[in-house]
Amino acid sequence: MPSSHRRIQQETIERLGPAPTTPLERLHHTLAAHAETPGEWMAVEATTGIYGDGIRTGLTMDDLRTLAALIKEK
Repeated sequence: MPSSHRRIQQETIERLGPAPTTPLERLHHTLAAHAETPGEWMAVEATTGIYGDGIRTGLTMDDLRTLAALIKEK
């Protein structure tokens, strides 16, 4: 593995922590990895164009952030 790849790998692990192992850890890991991603970005797309031209359904980054906050409250 080239040294530049190892450096990027180490920096990413330092920023994000160890590999997630549970669904909740994976959700938080994903949000941390995409902390700068705009809220309206479609993270999980369910449908495109089914409900009309240009209409997409699914989960945005803001949806995932909201779900993570709701889970934390419980």
